Amino acid sequence: MRGIRDQVSGGRGWRVCRWSIVGRVFLVIPAVAVLVGCGGNGAAPTAKPAVTLAVQAPSVRASQTPAPLLTPDAPNTSDSSAPLSGISTTAAALPKFVQLTSGGCCVQPFFSPDDTQALFIDKSSPDATTGIYGVPLSQPLSTPTLFTPLLGPFSRDMSLAVDLIGGKTTLQKRTGDAPPWVINNGGRVISFSPDNTLIAWNVSQDSGNFDVRRSEVWIANLDGSAARRVLVRYGGGIQGWMDDSQRFLVGGKANRNDPTTTLSIFDLRDNSLRDVYSADRMRGFNLSPDGNWLVFFIAQSRQSDMNGMYLLDLKTPNAQPKRQDWFGAYRWRNNTQLLYVPLISGAPSSELRQLNIETGATEVLLPASADSPFKIGNGDWDTSRDGRHLLFVSARDRNIWLLNL
Repeated sequence: MRGIRDQVSGGRGWRVCRWSIVGRVFLVIPAVAVLVGCGGNGAAPTAKPAVTLAVQAPSVRASQTPAPLLTPDAPNTSDSSAPLSGISTTAAALPKFVQLTSGGCCVQPFFSPDDTQALFIDKSSPDATTGIYGVPLSQPLSTPTLFTPLLGPFSRDMSLAVDLIGGKTTLQKRTGDAPPWVINNGGRVISFSPDNTLIAWNVSQDSGNFDVRRSEVWIANLDGSAARRVLVRYGGGIQGWMDDSQRFLVGGKANRNDPTTTLSIFDLRDNSLRDVYSADRMRGFNLSPDGNWLVFFIAQSRQSDMNGMYLLDLKTPNAQPKRQDWFGAYRWRNNTQLLYVPLISGAPSSELRQLNIETGATEVLLPASADSPFKIGNGDWDTSRDGRHLLFVSARDRNIWLLNL
């Protein structure tokens, strides 16, 4: 659902940086990068497949009184070594770290659909095939092997890939056991429904302010047949599919002169539209795997007191978003647990927390610590679909590490 954005060359050969190819339910990646930017590889470190932390990871619960809100406009400048306000701690088991790659390889890792491999795009030498390579989680530090020469974007299960050939949107099976076919949509990026029966795309104006450009949402069968326009929005479009493949989240303005953006759920079964929330400058939409919850943030709003992180219950009509007391990067672990890395200025490492969205309880799974291996580089991390593992690029050695939760 996203394509390659920049290419860089690293110490081992050609590298591709800052990209993502596989979406789960959502189209917009949270716009929060953590700690370091993309760059060349450092010296290859001594391989250490497993690491045991020397610190205790506390388990914490948020108090009824939330800590002061951390917003994009007002980053946290507090001392990261100070106790968390309003949070009690208890001892918890420590997660295990496993180094998967060496030599400063690679960027933007993600899990294979069956959660058995760490995948990443690579071209390790000028003569190598550019493509998606993998390292089995059960064989850390093994030589990466080519998973597919296709670069995507892909469907959620990675059975289908999208390419732009001769200005035309082309679909093909990743296995290559069927000829590719063309979607007559003017070469636009498409998104797949979770069950791979439908595709969707936006047809937007090419000029004008982004927040008022007219955008048409189109739906078609997987082969491109029965294409039809289902909705018109200004400054928005489809944001992600719900898990039933019959509803999707859409954002934008119903009218060009509306002061705020409205999030709505469109139902293809009866062409109904249910508005769920309206606000100014919402960003970073991320649907839970079952589509019942949405996490997002508001940044640079005309109402500055609205800036911050929010959690919205989509299954309950007229629900109001719950404001959060943190700001940072986030990924869903499962339908009810959200993993997040809070932005803590000056912290010696990344800190991993888990929010139970049903109870509001928060746990610190990995505290920020000078001897912690958990220091994410360039916002490169992903969670497995079964919620048991986390991949990240280490800011310390530029290698991909596995965190067993």
